[in-house]
Amino acid sequence: MTRTRAAILLAGAATLLLAGAAAAGGFNIYEAGARATALGGAFTATADDGSAIFYNPAGLAFLDGMAVDLNLMPVIPSSEFTGALRPDGSYATGKTVDQSFPIPGAYWYRNAGDLTYGIGLSAPFGLGVEWADPEAWVGRRTSYDVDLATVYVTPVLSWKVEETVGIAFGLDIAHTDIQLNKRSATLFGANPENDPNVDVLDARIEGTSRINVTPMMGLMVKASPKVTFGVMYHHQKKMEIRNGELTLTNVAPAALTATVDAQIAALGGAEHDGVTDLKLPHILAVGVAYQATEKARVEFDAVHFGWGFFDELVLDFDGTALDQTIREDYEDVLQLRFGAQYQVTPKLLAMAGYVRDESPQPVGSMSPLLPDASRNDYSFGLQMRATERVTLTGTYMSVNFEERSNVEGGVQQSFETEFNPAGSYDSYAHIFGVGIGYRF
Repeated sequence: MTRTRAAILLAGAATLLLAGAAAAGGFNIYEAGARATALGGAFTATADDGSAIFYNPAGLAFLDGMAVDLNLMPVIPSSEFTGALRPDGSYATGKTVDQSFPIPGAYWYRNAGDLTYGIGLSAPFGLGVEWADPEAWVGRRTSYDVDLATVYVTPVLSWKVEETVGIAFGLDIAHTDIQLNKRSATLFGANPENDPNVDVLDARIEGTSRINVTPMMGLMVKASPKVTFGVMYHHQKKMEIRNGELTLTNVAPAALTATVDAQIAALGGAEHDGVTDLKLPHILAVGVAYQATEKARVEFDAVHFGWGFFDELVLDFDGTALDQTIREDYEDVLQLRFGAQYQVTPKLLAMAGYVRDESPQPVGSMSPLLPDASRNDYSFGLQMRATERVTLTGTYMSVNFEERSNVEGGVQQSFETEFNPAGSYDSYAHIFGVGIGYRF
């Protein structure tokens, strides 16, 4: 194999891997607190516990004393793939392995009169998609395992301007970790019979981003004893990954091992460095809450995600022959969130919610890395005041993705069709939440 062809092979492997990391950023996790999750995330105009630091820190201005709120929201996703019908009447299938991702939400705040300050930890962007039986998985040459986690540490300061108005400012201090895996087929004569079912390389990339700092802010206005308005904004981010490491492992059959080893050596070895930027969108939420009765409260939120910021992925290597630009073409989207709560007893609160969540991902970007789709979410939960100082919360959310295909009119619509399988994806996720709050 010529060095030019070797460079193309390496670029293709690394490009697809890093594209997966970027696509993973399209998976927003809005579950930053158990109580808010029970309300379908419709919390911008309520924000009455520590998770206000994520949902709307202006709500802290109306809270008394000092408190700690600890939350854990395990997400259990699953996806199935059904390939397009082949001429012989068969079709490929695939399924993800059983996984669980514990999403944290930890917050502390203290009221100091007209000013309240606090700090929170959340994980608003992440993804984990691991396909079963990677050696046989039809989409393995795009991805068979991807993990991404983005953690925000957010210090905030909230000011009660007057009895009915609170404003807040803070900083989202973020860090991202990625790990992606794919297989590469026999290419450029590595297999004398050019068997497309044989893999010769396993490619793995790992990387961490630089610390990224952007502003966030909130506003809450209690327009009347019954009506409250809220606004929250988290600024968009460009996560700079400057230490990406690509590792190539020879997985060829014994008859091809020496040939592939020589190809890896011709590439300059099994390890290569690369850099890229992962673009995360702004989040703008506007909410209105209505205290219908002394015991019943409802809220409606509209949440705008600026995914148009993620238009492409630029991959830069030391050698210019390996540089790539990948088309993504994500679109801005609007989520609609509804929540309702009812004070059953002085110590027991019941909550429920609904979310209509439109996918920002165009059909051309959909792949085994992230088979995203629009969804309907349903949630409910209970909160109990165990003592004067301790509050316990439990919640559940059902995330129902619409089945989505990358084939329209008999033609595959993917931007990259060489290794991205044609077919449809059907996904689902369970989200459980537990929270404990302690008021000092």
